[in-house]
Amino acid sequence: MALRIGKWIVTVLTVLLLTVYFGRAFDARRMPPLGPEHRIEFEQEFTAAQEAETDWQTYLAIEKRLAVELQDKIHSDARSDSRVDRYSSSSMTFPGNYPGNWNYSYEMSVPSPRGVAVLLHGLTDSPYSMLATAQTLAGAGYNVVVPRMPGHGFAVGGLLQARWEDWTAAVRIAVRRAMQRDGSDQSLLIVGYSNGGLLAVDYALQCDAAAGRPCPNGLVLMSPAIAVSPFAIVTDWHQAISWLPYFEKFQWLSILPEIDPFKFTSFPKCAAWEIYEISKRTHELLAQSSETAGLPPILTFQSVVDNTISARGIVTNLYARLPANGSDLLVYDINRNSTLLHLMKARPENPVDYFAALAPSTFSVTILKNRNQSGAEIDALTLAAGQSQAVNTATNLIWPAQIYSLSHIAIPFRADDQLYGDGSITDPNHPGLVFGALAPRGEKGVLLFTSDFFLRTRHNPFYAFQSQYLTEWLDQL
Repeated sequence: MALRIGKWIVTVLTVLLLTVYFGRAFDARRMPPLGPEHRIEFEQEFTAAQEAETDWQTYLAIEKRLAVELQDKIHSDARSDSRVDRYSSSSMTFPGNYPGNWNYSYEMSVPSPRGVAVLLHGLTDSPYSMLATAQTLAGAGYNVVVPRMPGHGFAVGGLLQARWEDWTAAVRIAVRRAMQRDGSDQSLLIVGYSNGGLLAVDYALQCDAAAGRPCPNGLVLMSPAIAVSPFAIVTDWHQAISWLPYFEKFQWLSILPEIDPFKFTSFPKCAAWEIYEISKRTHELLAQSSETAGLPPILTFQSVVDNTISARGIVTNLYARLPANGSDLLVYDINRNSTLLHLMKARPENPVDYFAALAPSTFSVTILKNRNQSGAEIDALTLAAGQSQAVNTATNLIWPAQIYSLSHIAIPFRADDQLYGDGSITDPNHPGLVFGALAPRGEKGVLLFTSDFFLRTRHNPFYAFQSQYLTEWLDQL
């Protein structure tokens, strides 16, 4: 009887799983049509198999060939009439119409450097997302190297080909380039945003100076993808049927017009799977005290609310396992005075209470929080490593009107950013849209993009504070 019941349960669960699976597959067919940018297959893109014969200059040459291949396969003059199509040369968002095309790897040099820094951008992003931080580090005396991760920068279809091994190989190439720069004998810093943060930690866990992989003296992470949703494991299941032309859209979590010059708006499922794959390896190493004991000091900037990764997971999976090595965490709380607080599904846990319960910790934490519940002024509350008593410091920061929190994507961008800023400062040389200031109004269901795309916070109104905090932390390394 028990065996019969067990078989019945397995049968029911299998039928339910297949029903959901094919329901999602058929539902994917309702997404917008795929364009050449989604279907492109690059022949010139870098892969991990090429690492041995690829130095920095060779990597830059690969990017030049990719640009030619993109032009050959996606003809800008044959695109539909859209003022916001990044692949149309007459568009407001065509990368070539900007003063600089930040889809490419780049470097910054300073006189008499105090060190070198490698900056790693996130998934679907480009080296543009590291520009403000690169400028901060250059101002602090670092020679900077910012690589483009394989699969990024040119067409979103490239992400269908990219593998996590390609990303880690590109990181090593960038580090080798940095170690050729002046200042490399003093300090090596690795900075990572989102998936770049995961890659930075992975590199630090894998580094071996004797094997030609010099270890960093410090890590700086912004919204790091340390704690990836366990549901990412299902993002690879599409392969069973998505190879069929009828179900090719099932490869994608979202298909949208590519309107951002330096970031993809569509998202393929395989990219999430690649993050999951590398995070498994990283978590296995982080679980070993012998591995975490060798990690350098880490500084992380993180919003309490983050719809992409688990903010708490950064503490439980990373910081709680660090030795007492001078690591620091800066947390952006929500605006607890905002009237929108009463419209939230659930109010996030107060980080002050959370970290007070953990104290004393091996790391320091600073929380930017409301001075009180009746105002928008902000204080910085600091719990130093090994201490149980917090120190509260007044700041001149204030929550901007209508912003109730930061977001996963906001941390590395200034308020005056030409693309993702608040629109308060205009650049006559900037031909495109300021996505951070767009708030179109009209009837729901009309636009291809949901309100989330426009209303998600895209810049950090406290970037100046963050920049100074980073600079002062570097002085203590």
